[in-house]
Amino acid sequence: MTNKTKGLFFAMMGPLLWGVNSVAVDLLFARGVDAQWFASFRLLLAGVVLLVVAYAREGRAIFKPFANGSDAARLVVFAFLGMLFVQYTYIMAIKSGNAATATVLQFTNPIMIAIVIAFKTWQWPARQDILAIIMAIVGTVLIATHGHIDQLTMSKSALIWGLLAGVGAVFYTLLPKQLIQKFDAVTISAWAMLISGLGINISHPIWRQTPHWTLDTVALLFFSIVIGTAIAYVVFIQSLAWIKPTTASTLGALEPLMGTILSVVVFNIAFGIIDALGAVLIMGTVFIQAMRRTR
Repeated sequence: MTNKTKGLFFAMMGPLLWGVNSVAVDLLFARGVDAQWFASFRLLLAGVVLLVVAYAREGRAIFKPFANGSDAARLVVFAFLGMLFVQYTYIMAIKSGNAATATVLQFTNPIMIAIVIAFKTWQWPARQDILAIIMAIVGTVLIATHGHIDQLTMSKSALIWGLLAGVGAVFYTLLPKQLIQKFDAVTISAWAMLISGLGINISHPIWRQTPHWTLDTVALLFFSIVIGTAIAYVVFIQSLAWIKPTTASTLGALEPLMGTILSVVVFNIAFGIIDALGAVLIMGTVFIQAMRRTR
């Protein structure tokens, strides 16, 4: 298996797990779990879990990112500007509006990434990237609105948080590339989650507004934190060592697709012709990225 193939597989697995996780989060919020408490608890616990895994694999090598001042600074920047930013803004976008509008607004990030890279390299994005971005965004909008664009009306706060989530996804995709090429992806993800989790706990301590603990709540939290957050973010970050950020971010369209499919199954939400068209467009981006030649 080539690095490109592994990169595409990992870049697809991350969003697919996030899509499954979105349903788990919806179920948690329906059970009265506070959004800000959840953001603090998820980052902190996922960071601890991953750090234990990283130590089991790498031993004391997990501390290497702090041996060099520039690497340590880059890791802290990624923790707050990438990991914490994208996690917190997306949750607040859902809280201020709904999951559909938050997903649509966050998925403006492939356009932002393509623009940033175009300015950085002074080159137009590849035609495959442009086509895939257009298909992914149109498909996501169709699924989120069922073809009725007027249903995207939202509050000012929902609009701001949603667009900030898109910006956060840009930082999350672009910032860690040098770190994961130099260090283990699990180690970088673990430290980023732990550092950002400790940071957000200053303003939103996990011992405040604790949920009503039930077996269902514990099971959903375990799935969301270990699988939907820790594992999902590691595989996505690892993909950035093998494929371009524009490719990885475009494949993120699989997240709303998986979330929608599971919502149909779990919540019995209607899935019509317009939604099916959106799904086809989103899946089409995967084939476009898989068939493009390595440049």
